[in-house]
Amino acid sequence: MPRRVTVLGAGLSGRAAARLALRLGAERVTLTDLKADSEGVEGANNVFGRHDDADLTDVDLVVVSPGVPAAAPPVRRALAAGVEVLGELGFAWRFLPRLPTAAITGTNGKSTVTHFTGQLLRGVGRRPFVGGNLGTPLCEAVGGDFDCLVVEVSSYQLELAGDFAPDAGVILNLTPDHLARHGTMEGYAAAKAKLFDHMTPAGWPMSPMETFC
Repeated sequence: MPRRVTVLGAGLSGRAAARLALRLGAERVTLTDLKADSEGVEGANNVFGRHDDADLTDVDLVVVSPGVPAAAPPVRRALAAGVEVLGELGFAWRFLPRLPTAAITGTNGKSTVTHFTGQLLRGVGRRPFVGGNLGTPLCEAVGGDFDCLVVEVSSYQLELAGDFAPDAGVILNLTPDHLARHGTMEGYAAAKAKLFDHMTPAGWPMSPMETFC
């Protein structure tokens, strides 16, 4: 576990990442958000209304919440200083046992498919973690009593997913969305396709688009 961790963004995923870093023994955890009225985490150094330069450059790891773009100035500042940068998804993955994992993304329907996949697995006696973008951050799965993972992932989460490597990855569909962040449909599609970046040859990549197959 890195000794000094900064979490950018104090939303649901960011707070979960900060709690996980504390639970795993990080010596200093800073949770920072430009919103002055953000919700803090007990035990963390909560810095709201600004980002202090030292919290981006004099640390071992910066964990980025999904709502913070990979191209945001504080992320670029950390990278320029040689600091490792991971999204909450990749951070959680680093500390999870290698359980069978299905990851589901797409413009529409991903929450429904994630929910029903979890229900099907429970119906045959499995103990799945069901979450991700769906509501419960993947960081909450670390240390839990699960035998498989069903994770809804967004294009935002996939930008900095590290070595996240599901056994089955599904892109349900792709229609224009989040173009203010990704710029073009090509950029949006490229973000979604990162789902397959670290899958092994034994993995199951599934998509209706030939360009992803």
